Amino acid sequence: MNGGVSDRGMNRLRLAVACTTVAVLLAIALLIKETAYVFTAFMFLGPTLLLVAMVLLVWTILDELKEKRVI
Repeated sequence: MNGGVSDRGMNRLRLAVACTTVAVLLAIALLIKETAYVFTAFMFLGPTLLLVAMVLLVWTILDELKEKRVI
């Protein structure tokens, strides 16, 4: 029951969710205790992980639309 999403698309969505989860966990860790290491990890990894998640999401959406011949 994946709503017609291909297996490749579902794997990309899972990876996007995992990247977003790690970025949010880094943000929560920074809110709880601000250390230089957590701040550095958040500043470098947070935006990068969110960018990767966004690219994977857009890639999956475009791939599914092309597969269904919408675009």
